[in-house]
Amino acid sequence: MHCHPTAPQPKGEAALFDGHSSGSRPRAGGMPKVRPARALLSRHDYWQLNEHRRRCEELGGPRFARLARLIRAKLLDARVTEAGDLAADVVTGTSRATFVLDHQRPETCQLYHWYYPGDGSRPMPVGSFLGVTLIGLAVGQRRRFVDGNRATGEVQVLAVHPQGRTGANLFD
Repeated sequence: MHCHPTAPQPKGEAALFDGHSSGSRPRAGGMPKVRPARALLSRHDYWQLNEHRRRCEELGGPRFARLARLIRAKLLDARVTEAGDLAADVVTGTSRATFVLDHQRPETCQLYHWYYPGDGSRPMPVGSFLGVTLIGLAVGQRRRFVDGNRATGEVQVLAVHPQGRTGANLFD
């Protein structure tokens, strides 16, 4: 991660996320500029996101190009660490996350990169607009996101459940 040496830096792991502004403003073409939250990613998730980005660029088309740009921005702004160093309350590519979208009813979904584990939980591919926004966020964080149709919204992470934990569908 590259940081300017004179820029004020947040203190501690929790403040790492709070020091980042994710405001939006209109850009050319009518697409609001929504910068993803500074993510805390494991090396594995970082490289898997990079592969999602590469595949989106290969597929082409406006929707995949927007998703590739979102992934690239997330990767450029991410802090990368070893999986064992991640706090238990950070969304990873294999965790179940409970979140609220635009102040609606909370949802719990199982995130996955390529192969859905098929354990009966609600799947959410990391390589989706909401999946890219969620990965790397910690419990309590709120971030704006743009979906594939250029609609903006806000997501807040309520809980992160380790993969395979029973009872994680509290809000489903």
